[in-house]
Amino acid sequence: MQMNANTQTEPTAADSLTRNDRVVISTDELPYLVDVVTDMPDGAVRVTYSSGDTVEYAAGEQVALVV
Repeated sequence: MQMNANTQTEPTAADSLTRNDRVVISTDELPYLVDVVTDMPDGAVRVTYSSGDTVEYAAGEQVALVV
């Protein structure tokens, strides 16, 4: 499935994500639902999505948050 063309996103620091935020990782997929955000060394964060996928983001790295 693809993301709806009308879906609006805004750049957001990954370390500000919270549970149930929706993040667009790839525009050819549906948004991912945030399950857990874990602080890592040096300001990085590990985000676990409800799908079970886990992504580590560097300090200050931006993600596309669905608004």
